[in-house]
Amino acid sequence: MKKKNLILIILIALAIPFIFVVTCLSWIWYSQTHTGSRNGQVFDANTGKPIEGAVVNYTWHVAGFLEDAIGGGGPTVSYETLTDKDGKYYIPNLRIKRSNILQLTIEPEMVLVYKDKYAAYELFRQYKKSPVGRSFGYLDIKQPYSKKNNIVKLYPFKEGESHDDHVYHIRTWSQSSSENKLLLNELKKEERRAYK
Repeated sequence: MKKKNLILIILIALAIPFIFVVTCLSWIWYSQTHTGSRNGQVFDANTGKPIEGAVVNYTWHVAGFLEDAIGGGGPTVSYETLTDKDGKYYIPNLRIKRSNILQLTIEPEMVLVYKDKYAAYELFRQYKKSPVGRSFGYLDIKQPYSKKNNIVKLYPFKEGESHDDHVYHIRTWSQSSSENKLLLNELKKEERRAYK
């Protein structure tokens, strides 16, 4: 009887660290394959009123061992939505599928907020503890970024700025036209002005 109890105690003692290690590795794997949800609100920088119908685009890229250095890169996931009547947006927790075990980490999100007649706001992969977003033509004005309850202030498009440059900048930033249908639909209005 004592021998059976001793074996049981040894098995439990061995199982606890194993379960702990498996749980930790599972959590690490989950956190590196899921983006987490995001939310925020978009306002007119001059009037302080919420902006309805602004396109909000979040993009994540998975960086792998030497992938960026030698080209190709890992998978990318992008999600678009429109702000509601209160200027609010929500980005759900997204899963990123890795194509191989060398794809190690999800890079910080890239964010683009665009509404016709406003300068586009962007946050481009910032690894700082306190990332900041900026608007096209207003690069001196930094807007603190937060994953939850983020506040974006859109500034009116400046007289004399090039609509052509603005459209080019946004198209270059957005990269994948097939995934950014809301953005492309909104850009058509500005393109019509740019090419008149």
